[in-house]
Amino acid sequence: MITYQKVVWQVTAENQDVVIATLVALGAEGAEQGIDTVTIYQDVNQEGFENQIATYIAGLTALAERGLAINSQPISQERLDSSTFENEWKNYYHASRVTNQFTVVPAWEDYQKVQDQEKLIVMDPDQAFGTGTHPTTSLMIQALEAVVRGGEKTIDVGTGSGVLAVAAKHLGVGSVLATDIDEEAVATAQANLALNPVASDVTVIASDLMQDVPQEWNQSDLIMANILADVITPLIPQVVPMLTADGYFLVSGIYDDVEPAIEQALESHGLTIVQHLNQGTWHAFITKRADDLIND
Repeated sequence: MITYQKVVWQVTAENQDVVIATLVALGAEGAEQGIDTVTIYQDVNQEGFENQIATYIAGLTALAERGLAINSQPISQERLDSSTFENEWKNYYHASRVTNQFTVVPAWEDYQKVQDQEKLIVMDPDQAFGTGTHPTTSLMIQALEAVVRGGEKTIDVGTGSGVLAVAAKHLGVGSVLATDIDEEAVATAQANLALNPVASDVTVIASDLMQDVPQEWNQSDLIMANILADVITPLIPQVVPMLTADGYFLVSGIYDDVEPAIEQALESHGLTIVQHLNQGTWHAFITKRADDLIND
């Protein structure tokens, strides 16, 4: 049986974004925001899980030393078996309107559309990251709404729960290849895609970034990635040659501290920033392959 360590920190609302960004950058798969609390669930069966929690505490201690008004020590830690974790998660996760068009709905909730034009993304996540309710996912869906015109050949790098692939199909893109780093992640994405008939033709494969993407996906019109900030930089040079001459690269998972470096990396690899979106301390970029790359 899978056992989780529930770890809770007391964090005021104004500091939650930077705390969550730090936890995710240090390896947390997601975080649950509450009223003045941030909660993570760490798989106890993972090797070195106690060291991982110590790493989170050290990271938050570094924030406190830089002047952020937080207590790096958790206010509670509790072991949960998988069934208790699932029930806790279901009590927390409800339908959420993430843009004017899209609502993310948990598979176990009986939700009825508020407007006829409302688009539903049905998810059954087993971790907090990838539910579609995190600001980075909302930013990426906004970016998709801004650029999709219909029929685009699309790659979703680090698809996670598959939420962005579903959104893209709702907006009318053409063929979609979704990737994630291992077979377990692929299985999670496939299960969620199956809950959304609009995404029934999405192909999901295991790939470390673009490493195992088949050659037939060269010259894609649209590539998107909502991933951890520390892997965005190595991803950028892999993306550029895969795009059509006027293709779009949408990227999020970027928090305040790393935003300038990511922006510089995008521009240095020949991507023009068309739009910079942000929500709180989180950032996303709509970029387009620069004209001068056409002749490279």
